[in-house]
Amino acid sequence: MIEKKQTPKRIVLIWAIIIICDCLTVPCHAWQAQQNDPSAPSSSCKNPLDCIDEDENASDGDLSPEEAKIIDATEKLRGLSAENKFAPIYQTEDELRQYLIEQLKDSDDEDLKNELALYYILGFTPKDFDLRQFYVDMYTEQITGFYDQKTNQMHLIENESSYDNALTLAHEYTHFLQYNNPNFAQTLKHEDDYCINNPENCLVIDALIEGDATLTETLLNPQTILGNRQSSVKKSGNVLYSAPKFFQDTLLFPYKYGFDFVSYHYLKGGFAAVNDLFMKPPESIEQIMHPEKYLSDAPSDVSVDSFRSLIVENGFDIKRETVLNESDIKLILGSGYKEEWQLSERQTEIAAAGWGGGSYIYAEKDGKQLFFSKVLWDNIQDAEEAETIFELYSNKRFREQTADKVWAGENGEVIYLIRQDNILYWMILPENIDRSAVIDMIQENRN
Repeated sequence: MIEKKQTPKRIVLIWAIIIICDCLTVPCHAWQAQQNDPSAPSSSCKNPLDCIDEDENASDGDLSPEEAKIIDATEKLRGLSAENKFAPIYQTEDELRQYLIEQLKDSDDEDLKNELALYYILGFTPKDFDLRQFYVDMYTEQITGFYDQKTNQMHLIENESSYDNALTLAHEYTHFLQYNNPNFAQTLKHEDDYCINNPENCLVIDALIEGDATLTETLLNPQTILGNRQSSVKKSGNVLYSAPKFFQDTLLFPYKYGFDFVSYHYLKGGFAAVNDLFMKPPESIEQIMHPEKYLSDAPSDVSVDSFRSLIVENGFDIKRETVLNESDIKLILGSGYKEEWQLSERQTEIAAAGWGGGSYIYAEKDGKQLFFSKVLWDNIQDAEEAETIFELYSNKRFREQTADKVWAGENGEVIYLIRQDNILYWMILPENIDRSAVIDMIQENRN
């Protein structure tokens, strides 16, 4: 996984939800399937309005009647209830914004420096991109509330209308149910420290929990329950819309692909099938992107041990070493910050198809960055297609080849593309590493 900075809070950004909901069509089909097919999986209520118990006290503690309605409907639709009492914390928007700014200030300068350097070498951002300020601007541009899984607290806007807070709860209360279900506890263990060493697993879980919440929210149709009224939230998103494409793609990934993955299994077995996903989560991002591969197409471990040893022997400091997944392939090929580098969606899909496993190493020495990747494909044809498209991308970004599938970068680095049967290597090697030793190791199959 090509790592992206994660805020420690689960934040609802209204523009992100709007973008996702504009694209959601499967839930409507899901409702239609349940209404028309008696054999279709069912939840505890067939229609969103049936999820409301009008005889119950609509208000619980500090909850407004609208908020209580959404909570009641969500529990009945989702078929889950929380062990712990739900008691949201109400703060002003300025207080929430300042709280998040303080959290982002805690980000380590060295981590941000390494993150930006990786993004730059892969063409995702300019070299002088202000990453810290971007995160502050993006995560505080439009806050409607968030759930903090560490403290098990829901934060809502104090001066927001109860209607708008209820709309926020239509998505966020599902997260509260997820994290307060003891059966899901083992899966939802992705705290910050765990995710540093297991970023691939954490992205899989993010896609699962956001897909579940997005499906639940869409099936719930909170506007129907609350009455179709105009929201007072001013919809924005200028920071995201003007950001490098990489950030747009990575931010929306768990919502878009997570929703598709969860919906696929919901249509097969209702929310019981969704609950099973938490008990046995997907093994790879490939399974998230291709729901039909769940439980049937396990990824292969791709060893880069010998290359790591060689890189360290050359005096490099390893900054990242983890899985290069199917989504990462698409990002490299299609999410460059310069539009002329970006390949089409169709081209990136062809290149990434047949991914069987992958690893990458990102390292640094004396201000020079190195990127080494090794990807295994299901068969030679898939690897050949990926090789062709990686060559096309490299021609666009690095211009003319200096040798067969070899390019020169702007800062003395050399880019290599090497295929061996169904294994593809793509490397950006600076001048201060023994490049011939790396190439010899590949050609001699020493790993």
